[in-house]
Amino acid sequence: MSLIARGLEAEGIATALVSVMPPLSSSARPPRQVIRRLNIGATVGRPHDLEGQRETLKRMISLIENAEGHGAVDKDSKRNE
Repeated sequence: MSLIARGLEAEGIATALVSVMPPLSSSARPPRQVIRRLNIGATVGRPHDLEGQRETLKRMISLIENAEGHGAVDKDSKRNE
């Protein structure tokens, strides 16, 4: 996904990757990434957790709007989300 995001960015389309495995996603150098402490398969949020899913989307949009450059990262502040 990081490679696709970088290709979209090259065409002028802003992207933000959501990752639950930062060591893997970071090595591919995504333009921006939101790191969540969730299970694989629930990267945007747990099933039926609309508030958690909204929070992820808000963080993605905020990162796109406010990041000072490529490589910006927004990490969960909580250990056990």
